[in-house]
Amino acid sequence: SDLTRSNSHPVCAFCLSSTMLRLGALPVKSVAGSRAFAGCPFADIVKATAPAVAPHARAIVDDFYPRMFKNNPETKVFFNPANQFEDPPRQRMALTNSVLAYATNIDTLGNLAGAVEIIAHKHCALRVEAVHYPIVHDNLMASIGHILGDAVTPEIGKGWSEAVMALANILIEEEKKLYEAAAARQGGWMGAKDFKVESVREVATGCHEITFVPADGSTTPIEFTPGQFLTAHFKAEGATPRHYTITSAPGQAKLQCCVRKLDGGLVSGLMHGLKEGDTLALSPPFGAYRMVTEKPAVLIGAGIGVTPMKVFLDSHKSNIRKALLIGKDETSVPFVEDFKKSGIDTSFHSSTKDGRLSADDLVSRVQPFIADCEFYLCGPGEWLETVGPALTKAGASGVHLDLFGPQLSLA
Repeated sequence: SDLTRSNSHPVCAFCLSSTMLRLGALPVKSVAGSRAFAGCPFADIVKATAPAVAPHARAIVDDFYPRMFKNNPETKVFFNPANQFEDPPRQRMALTNSVLAYATNIDTLGNLAGAVEIIAHKHCALRVEAVHYPIVHDNLMASIGHILGDAVTPEIGKGWSEAVMALANILIEEEKKLYEAAAARQGGWMGAKDFKVESVREVATGCHEITFVPADGSTTPIEFTPGQFLTAHFKAEGATPRHYTITSAPGQAKLQCCVRKLDGGLVSGLMHGLKEGDTLALSPPFGAYRMVTEKPAVLIGAGIGVTPMKVFLDSHKSNIRKALLIGKDETSVPFVEDFKKSGIDTSFHSSTKDGRLSADDLVSRVQPFIADCEFYLCGPGEWLETVGPALTKAGASGVHLDLFGPQLSLA
């Protein structure tokens, strides 16, 4: 009557079947003389209940955020309201996908290394600390209990509680390493550091490139990984931190980013209001998006998604075989002229002139490079959801996506 995993505590059939019955997922058969659920490690409890929790995950997450913001309003500073309440709500989708991925892979956590890396980098940029994790734990467990009700027995609740804190500890340890590495790099720092605006220039319609230099006058070159972002911390009410891809190459005593002004966007409006001599606090560069190999590369950027491609152009030019830029027209997309003057094979697709570029058409445009190149893409989420899989289906061995917003919402 026992379901066992090698080198783990046996999971009794009673534990599995009674839990599934309580959660309304599977028919059960009673098994006499089975061991109590309290004897099962948390990983087995979570693995056993994950299929039944999954249909309720979005409801749990929808209950969690308002609950946490009410109980702990200080946590609002970590969240972009647009990602909370847009349709679809990408922040909530990202947390839902993260919870389900963790539960499903809890005994093979190596599968989540990429997700942990993305989350940890974002948390460090937002200045999340270890003391914030119990807040998340307490509110998430309250939401699980509220949504699932009596299905959450003390044993199940304890299992999920321990699992949530185990994941928290993984992130805390990873984030500690990232904080220390950011401070130890040449020109690095910890926390938020004041920078002065050295210059502002318009690089496309509604797009400003802003150059920052350390307010303390330091001329030490700043090292980071091309593809990473800086994070702006305004003191204005409601202005939560925002990430902007660094568009300048590493090894300079300055950081540049490009910001598109959004209609009704508080922070993008504040960024566009910056002028020479203004001071703004910035987190160190963080972010997991980067060129992962020395293989030849194809860069594909849509709209403001051209920004990470610009730093790749400046830092990895010898690797790049093709650049495909997409936008309404060339005046609406930043850095088009930089690509044209670079000598790299560059194409521009105007959606105004030539219509929307379908995934199949995009694949045909880059077909000669499919077999030998890695592909790096950045643009709107719904666009990435179609073109990424299309490139993989066409035979591309490496397709690397960067989404401005909660990336795990693509999962």
